[in-house]
Amino acid sequence: MKEKTLVSTCTLIGSLASYYYAKTHTKDVVPYVMIGGFVGAWLGELIAQVTIGKNKDK
Repeated sequence: MKEKTLVSTCTLIGSLASYYYAKTHTKDVVPYVMIGGFVGAWLGELIAQVTIGKNKDK
């Protein structure tokens, strides 16, 4: 999987998960979606770096 695709997918999942959390707890969704997207992108980058590092070792 390409790095850009992985990061985008994790960002989307993080944003949607935080949106769902905010909606179910009747909170303002905008800050939660922003933070969830940031955390998702950060995790996507981390996963991409780990998988790319493993592929370069082979």
